[in-house]
Amino acid sequence: MKTKFIILCFLSVLFWAIPSHSFNFGNILKEVEKSTRPPEKTQPSKEKTKPTQSPVQSSEQNSGQDGGLIGLGDSLGLFDKKTSKFLKQSVNTLKSLQPIAYEEEKAIGGRLAVEVFNRYGGAYNDPELLNYINLVGQSVADVSSRSDINYHFAILNTEFPNAFATPGGYVFVSIGLIRMIENEAELAGVLAHEVAHIARKHALQTLQRSRSLQGVSSLTLTVMDKDPGLFDKLIDEVSNVLFTKGLDKNLEFEADKYGREFAYRTGYYPGALKRFIQKLGASKKNQGSIFSSTHPTSRERYNLLQKSSSRYKKASLYPTLGKRFKVAIKR
Repeated sequence: MKTKFIILCFLSVLFWAIPSHSFNFGNILKEVEKSTRPPEKTQPSKEKTKPTQSPVQSSEQNSGQDGGLIGLGDSLGLFDKKTSKFLKQSVNTLKSLQPIAYEEEKAIGGRLAVEVFNRYGGAYNDPELLNYINLVGQSVADVSSRSDINYHFAILNTEFPNAFATPGGYVFVSIGLIRMIENEAELAGVLAHEVAHIARKHALQTLQRSRSLQGVSSLTLTVMDKDPGLFDKLIDEVSNVLFTKGLDKNLEFEADKYGREFAYRTGYYPGALKRFIQKLGASKKNQGSIFSSTHPTSRERYNLLQKSSSRYKKASLYPTLGKRFKVAIKR
């Protein structure tokens, strides 16, 4: 047990060697410009090529006169008209829900990141604190279920307690929220909650149900370049969800669950997020804030985490690193 504890302590300080992915307002504008730039147009080849067919197209042409296998079922009298219509609608729905690729995700998230800066006071000017936030954030991102993308962490210059995550790897935490935190384990839990939103693609799940995407089989940079209005509509819809309505409750609960797990994997005390949520609920700063209106109640979140706390055995052995956090904040 002593050896295991030493290993955990070693893991908790290992992140100091991890390169930072911090960014400021100027950097993010460059990042957004790059990610939203349409692909270069290539000259069409003069050589005539036979158009390729997708498996779906091939199936549709070879398996019946109307609608592939469903058309075949119609021709054989297997489906009545009502069932056939329902099945065809289901196929069309599946076609419209193609996963959004990373480049497109990054373009959407970058645009939303600029919106976050504009709405919430811009960037908080403290390079050393920003570097510290990035080190902690990157450490939990590296053990997340989606560690293959770049994550960027920023501090918002507002005293209201809040935190945001936009698709593509952008995470924001307000200076007001940071000042409510008491130790590094709580900070890791908060950042890991936001990382979980990105790792689980919560905003993208909401976006793919958007009315603006009805009839669009795949969302690509080329499609958005041809129809700038579509891109603006998508940004408006996601902004409304993130900054006004909030994500579905179950998605927030899932982010708590995975956020706690990511912090635990890094070597932090797994109960820290639960403690901070309880403190946030009791704070007068949080009453009437945007954070409280876009998230489930602190009591709901706390109770759900409490129910599953028993799975973390020997949790008290994991560090909270309160002294190191206070030194970083004072510095």
